[in-house]
Amino acid sequence: MLEKSILRVPDVCKLLSISQPSLFRWRRIGIFPQPVKYGPNTVGWERQTVEDWLKAKKSAGQAAQ
Repeated sequence: MLEKSILRVPDVCKLLSISQPSLFRWRRIGIFPQPVKYGPNTVGWERQTVEDWLKAKKSAGQAAQ
């Protein structure tokens, strides 16, 4: 059985080429999915969730052209 890959804040920022404040702002205004809480001080996103979000954004951008 494959374990789900979890991306933490620095990983997501690097993947999206954005700063942490941008990621936090995107979360606050609803542009980016909310993270999953894994512990009292630990949040992250499943890699598949981030990849699906990227695909949807890319598809939306191509449809608008």
